[in-house]
Amino acid sequence: MPDADAVVICATRRLARRLREAHDQAQQAQGLARWAPLDALTLDAWLGRVTGEALLAGRINARQAPRLPLSAMQERVLWERAIARDAEETEDGEQALFDMEGLAAAAAEANDLAEVWSMPLDDDGGEAPNEELRCFLRWQRRFRADCEGNGWLEPARLRAWQLRAIEGGAGRLPARVSFAGFDRYNPQERALMRLLAGRGVEVSELPSGRDAEEEGQAVATLADFPDRKAECRAAAAWAAGLLAGGRARLGIVVPQLAAVRGWLATALDDALHPEALAPWNAEMPRRYNFSLGAALAEQPVAATALRLLAIAAHPRRIATADFGALLCGPYWSASESEGDGRARLDVLLRDRLPPELNLPGVLRTARRARDRGLRVGRCIGHLEKLLEFGTRHGAARRPSQWAMALVDLLDDAGWPGEHGLSSHEWQAREALLDTLTGLDTLDAVTGKIGLAEAVRLAARQCRERVFQPETEGTPAIEVLGPLEAAGARFDALWVLGMNDDVWPPAPRPNPLLPAEAQRRARSTHASAEVELEFARAVHKRLLRSAPEVVFSYARAEGDRPLRPSPLLAGLPMPAPVPAPALVESLVESLVGTGDIESLDDHVAPPVPEGAVIAGGTGLLKAQALCPAWAYFRHRLGARALAEPVEGLDAAERGTLLHRAMEHLWRGRDSRTMRELGEAGRREATREAAATAIEQFAERREAPLPPRYAALEREHLAGLLLEWLAVELRRPRPFCVVAREERRQVDIGGLAIEVALDRLDELDDGGRLLIDYKTSREPKTTAWDGERIAEPQLPAYAAWALDEPPAAVAFAKLRPGECGFVGVGAAAMADGIKAVEDWNATLTQWREAIGAIAREIRGGEAGVRVADENDLRYCDVLPLLRLPERREQAE
Repeated sequence: MPDADAVVICATRRLARRLREAHDQAQQAQGLARWAPLDALTLDAWLGRVTGEALLAGRINARQAPRLPLSAMQERVLWERAIARDAEETEDGEQALFDMEGLAAAAAEANDLAEVWSMPLDDDGGEAPNEELRCFLRWQRRFRADCEGNGWLEPARLRAWQLRAIEGGAGRLPARVSFAGFDRYNPQERALMRLLAGRGVEVSELPSGRDAEEEGQAVATLADFPDRKAECRAAAAWAAGLLAGGRARLGIVVPQLAAVRGWLATALDDALHPEALAPWNAEMPRRYNFSLGAALAEQPVAATALRLLAIAAHPRRIATADFGALLCGPYWSASESEGDGRARLDVLLRDRLPPELNLPGVLRTARRARDRGLRVGRCIGHLEKLLEFGTRHGAARRPSQWAMALVDLLDDAGWPGEHGLSSHEWQAREALLDTLTGLDTLDAVTGKIGLAEAVRLAARQCRERVFQPETEGTPAIEVLGPLEAAGARFDALWVLGMNDDVWPPAPRPNPLLPAEAQRRARSTHASAEVELEFARAVHKRLLRSAPEVVFSYARAEGDRPLRPSPLLAGLPMPAPVPAPALVESLVESLVGTGDIESLDDHVAPPVPEGAVIAGGTGLLKAQALCPAWAYFRHRLGARALAEPVEGLDAAERGTLLHRAMEHLWRGRDSRTMRELGEAGRREATREAAATAIEQFAERREAPLPPRYAALEREHLAGLLLEWLAVELRRPRPFCVVAREERRQVDIGGLAIEVALDRLDELDDGGRLLIDYKTSREPKTTAWDGERIAEPQLPAYAAWALDEPPAAVAFAKLRPGECGFVGVGAAAMADGIKAVEDWNATLTQWREAIGAIAREIRGGEAGVRVADENDLRYCDVLPLLRLPERREQAE
């Protein structure tokens, strides 16, 4: 334990808090009525305290002190301004294409590295070695001119000023200072240690982890797993087993914690808190805690607020998907009383409007829907408030003024909704309001700004602010990154994700500074050598953190093989626990010794004879590929929300093609088409395309732009003309006897609605059943077997006609690939193959499709999939829960 009379300078705030708590517990265990708290804090906090006390005592001339120590946010805003001004004055149009926020962050990091590691970058009279450095030096001069003119200092130069002040005798120093949790010291930290020693302060390093006499007892082992998910599940099972065995304090350390946090949290919940799956237990106390919180902007209540502010700032540029998330979210307006109406409005907007919305257009659509009975009145009122806000607040203001206006706007927009907030939601709401009011700290560095800039800065602060809900007590399991684990002690430790592409970390030199200068200075992330040295120090510390340490790695990620970190060489790999035994022990720890009943629930209620189920032959196709797909999609009516696209999507183009074909063949047969001649056929295709697009546009909520409609008309007419060339190569004359004809047929006691694209009759009386297809490769092999994957034409041929056709064929309609693909009693056109026994084929189709229909009637709804690739167009795929089935199989 550290000396209570010493100041302990810690590498992280987490370590400082941990040391203070451990000190208090030790003092209390000794039965002392009063004790002195441990003075443990971070370096920046201690330097700020020392120089602050010196300023108050008059030991530092106030005129020599910075008027404003810049926060990280203030610093990056100034870097953005310097970069933007440089682009304007140098007329560098390419910089307008850059990620300005990312560029400012890189410049701030480069400035910090250059200052802390004393890199000589100034090009006094000379030319900088590359364009990146020349740009950075220009930006740095502008940035520092701003700072010096206003008396500001960014964090890196502020620490240097604080060190100079202490070196000059300012500040009251303690007798002893201990440094804790530092795996590697930078030059400023080493300069402070020398400075303190020079002024008579006793400087020491606090040992991390277990006591020195315990170090020889550590047992480290190695484990490998098929992939990262399996690795996470194994770590969770390990933790559950040790907790059941009486271990009180466990650690899981992950170098890339953000990448696997979701998987690991799910695995820990499955192993320790299966009851958390219920929505009402979502915020129940856990036996584990993550050191890495999520961004405030990712919290649903905060994300809703940011979406509302973004709509107010950009009312004519709204992503349909974002607006849909807003409509379906519970944190604004009449979220409960109008929830159903808002969900229906989302479907309406996705079906009828383009991917990018504008608020006036949304309001027009919503008002029409309201007039037709949709319950969205309060939602419309709150959207009108958002639209009015931008017109009423067009003038530039200071961030502090915008802060209050934005808070008022959220209140006017009905945020955070009707329902009561849970504890975590309330904390996120308060954090969001605190972030908005914190915009006032930017007054000094931004001046007056517009609404869009104010909202951008607020959203940026929310993305950078880490939110971690407050919890009571200390969980038994801590999940940490390697740095957060500094100084921690555990009964057992699992270090997860130790692959060679992760540990040691890959070098990440700053792109704005010369790589050679960074390597010479041995600055942070400068080279593989620096990263290896850092990783070895962390690795050594982790081995001192617990008497038992498990290092693990994944053998693959998708199709990419992975290798273990070279730092794991020589570690023993224990015999693996058999999977059944592991599962059995985990289940017993969760449910005790009670009986477990397994239920295979795959039968839905049967369908009454003659009942009509929407979906047509799509129902039969889904049942053939996966019965659960058919049940969810066609009997329960589940479907994926439409994904808006610019212009026309594939379904709309298919509808256009069907209408154009219908117009083209109305009142015409093959002889008529031949007699029209080339010019006549060209005119006929143009007329059919124009008529189809005109009728189609009348039913669209958002009309097609004239230029776009003209391009679609030209494309469609060209495709029709190319198809006519295929039709006219058919050997026998024909007439079209049915176009887009809808019928209802009884298939195995199931009423199915069908729509025949086209039925041709040849001069010899034979009939050809045609189905238009725009997909790349329609295949007749889909008609083979007991479960017909493309049942449309076989069902029409076997069930929908008074007399069976002589052949069935897909009409493949793709530019440059037009042609027939089919089978029949005879080769009636190129691409149609003759089969040996056409009647036997029709009988086989009838029996196979009848069996599928009987399955549907009987209620068969199991998840049975022969090939998951067959489900690539399944719009209820999440309901099938295939990933869970794969995990259970593993």
